[in-house]
Amino acid sequence: MTEFKGENLTTEDAFWVMWYFLQEHYELSNNTFDVSDILSASEPMDWDESGIKRPADNGMIDFWNEALEKYRKQGKPDWKKLKK
Repeated sequence: MTEFKGENLTTEDAFWVMWYFLQEHYELSNNTFDVSDILSASEPMDWDESGIKRPADNGMIDFWNEALEKYRKQGKPDWKKLKK
């Protein structure tokens, strides 16, 4: 089973990792997505009654880890890219 990469993030760092996480979903869905789909796939569940909760869709862990790597490499996005 995929594991979250161990990382202590500041509130601001977590915000930007989440930004990259959502950006990936937006791009994969042809620039449209339903936030409820992302939230339901990210719903924490105790799969094996161990008390450890994981997202309903374990792919969400991969998306998060990829967003974390992207943030580490690219840092905060250029403000010009945020404007449409």
